Amino acid sequence: MYSPTATALGSDSRPTRSERRTRWGPESQVAELNGLKTAITTAMTPEQLDAYALRFRIEEIDQKMQGGVGVGGGDHHLTPPPNFKRSPSPPPEYDASGRRTNTRQHRYRQGLEQERQALVGAALGTIPGYQQPHGLRRQPPVITKVYIPVHDFPGINFIGQILGPRGRSLADMNEQSGAHIAIRGKGSVKEGRAGHHHHHHNNNNTNTTNNNNNNNNDQHEPLHCLIKADTQEKADHAKRLINEVIEAAAYAPEAQNPRKRDQLRQLAVINGTFRDDEGRACDNCGETGHRRYFCTMPARFVAGVTCHFCNGAGHVARDCPQKKSTSAGAGAAAGVGLAKMPPWRVDRLAREREAAGPDAEFEQLLLELGG
Repeated sequence: MYSPTATALGSDSRPTRSERRTRWGPESQVAELNGLKTAITTAMTPEQLDAYALRFRIEEIDQKMQGGVGVGGGDHHLTPPPNFKRSPSPPPEYDASGRRTNTRQHRYRQGLEQERQALVGAALGTIPGYQQPHGLRRQPPVITKVYIPVHDFPGINFIGQILGPRGRSLADMNEQSGAHIAIRGKGSVKEGRAGHHHHHHNNNNTNTTNNNNNNNNDQHEPLHCLIKADTQEKADHAKRLINEVIEAAAYAPEAQNPRKRDQLRQLAVINGTFRDDEGRACDNCGETGHRRYFCTMPARFVAGVTCHFCNGAGHVARDCPQKKSTSAGAGAAAGVGLAKMPPWRVDRLAREREAAGPDAEFEQLLLELGG
């Protein structure tokens, strides 16, 4: 008798060879990567392991986007893996031909491109001699702004602090961060040159080519620093340098601002008026490292009196302690010579000493000692 259950449980219900369970996993797609092995058998440093992982992931993404992994080309092989965390799908978007432009595969491709751009940027900064993959599109520059609080601190010259003498401070920040920094907004255009759109920037012509429309739009914004960089790390470094300058100029006294002091030193060197007096003591407090007009101690008014005997300051030759000790010793030695003089001569010398003063008395004593 025909029984469908028996037929279902017959020989056709047995799993085929390809459907049988096995302890071996499916074929891995990464096994087809060019020259990159998944089994590392040699000892490697942590830096080498990180560099190898970067190159491996970049090569994997590159082959996946080129259609090297999978069958055929197009975006059908860019389907996210099953364990991929899916976000809510955005509303559909279509082009002029009616084709959807934000499909799941297209969004996955964009995510891979962003990941590859970030990995290539990290590899260029950490792996010596690394060459980016062929055909990689250049990442758009990172543009950010740092606004200058000119309204909160109207009496502070932030532009001068950022630029420095002849724009050297701004050029140093560009070199340290690897980004391009330019001052834009209200107050950035020099007076009398508004028609030429001369903004404050360094003298690198390749980095200062701007569109006139952008310059006009910048004039309607508050004063700010425009930062352009290849990577986000460079932009963050430039932003951190600018914020340090703004904080030092706004909250530190001008006499205690090392950046301002260095800029004045550079300006003096450029103008040829620099005097190397770093080790000179302050005339007010006696400490080194600053001049009298930068001293924070209360001002002391001392008469400019100089002793002619010891070349010291603050007393005259009559009150010099060194002279008194010398005169006492010399007077004791000359007592024998004065005793041999006639009384009239001793009285005469006494009257001359009182009329001439201490200096003449000392000179007369030396003459008497000399015979």
